[in-house]
Amino acid sequence: MMTETEFLRKVREIGGKAYVAGGWVRDRLMGRCPHDRDYVLCGLDEGTFAKAFPRAVKAGSFFPVFILTIDGEPCDVAMARTEKKKGIGYKGFVVEYGPDVTIEEDLFRRDTTINSMAWSPEEDKLTDPFGGQADIMAKTIRATSDHFCEDPVRALRAARQAAEFDFSIEMRTLEMMGCCGPELLYEPKERIFGELERAMLCDRPSIFFSMLAEAGILGTVITYLDEMWKSQYENGGEDFIRAMSRLDKTAELCQRPEVRFASLVRSIMHSVEDSEDMLDEIDRELRLPNIWRRCAEFASRHLPDPLKGKDAAAAVDTLTKLHNHPIGIDGCIAITKAEGTIGSYPFLEESELYLEVMKKARAELPAEIEGKARGEW
Repeated sequence: MMTETEFLRKVREIGGKAYVAGGWVRDRLMGRCPHDRDYVLCGLDEGTFAKAFPRAVKAGSFFPVFILTIDGEPCDVAMARTEKKKGIGYKGFVVEYGPDVTIEEDLFRRDTTINSMAWSPEEDKLTDPFGGQADIMAKTIRATSDHFCEDPVRALRAARQAAEFDFSIEMRTLEMMGCCGPELLYEPKERIFGELERAMLCDRPSIFFSMLAEAGILGTVITYLDEMWKSQYENGGEDFIRAMSRLDKTAELCQRPEVRFASLVRSIMHSVEDSEDMLDEIDRELRLPNIWRRCAEFASRHLPDPLKGKDAAAAVDTLTKLHNHPIGIDGCIAITKAEGTIGSYPFLEESELYLEVMKKARAELPAEIEGKARGEW
């Protein structure tokens, strides 16, 4: 097994210098547990590296990235590179790499300052040309450069970073996020959803949506939510604020992102006059995984209105539908607690008792009752 010390020594022997860059450095400075060391090599070309490390597996197609096991963990090892925008979207870049690219040039292409730092393990020295450490101290998300706009998904990533770390976004970066709106409409749905999914894992996912709203690009993710945001200024509505509060409360009660999303969709449903096609339209915008779609559908269509929650027939119907459903009773409890209606759904917190009564009732069902009458019994 190759250790990091051996890796660094061999890189040095063939004329290169290795840095750890990106999220690992950020997390280390923030006192978080860093994961996934990504190495950037300067002073080397691809051929020299491949010859010196024959066990490295090439993974990148647009630029040389290798997977190499170091200290027993698979690590990304990339040649330092620069990027120049030549087209639309995240594929519209010309990538240049080689031994002459410096670590500062490599860091310059990155999204935000807190991700644009590198650390030399051999020298125990931080390279921070854009003030990332100071922005961590100030709890600020700031674009590294005007190149931020060249990949529109960086706008979503900045909002997600704000939610993940509970940071604010400085004004110039918010303006650049707004400029990403037109190109975001042409981005693959998978990239959009990827950032949404990660945001839903944050302690306060509402920050993600609020930052997108402030940047004027919330409509590129969920149109209905953008309309709720705008209505609070145009009509004095509080639906957006209420939805964000419920989302964060659901996040406190349940770790599963699909349940948190279901809570958000339920809030949207309550604010829409004609909600019949709402979920289908959200699905078209995001291309939801099946489990997310099913949870959102249950929360918005099959969890009964609070006024009917104490009705025995509604309770039986809901518990029957919940059988083996991915949202689970715990998910429904989290959602209804977050919206303050759990008292209207006694069958959720007392589900074991209700299920036992239902089981007993089915066992006592007279044999002569058939068809629809069996269900009504």
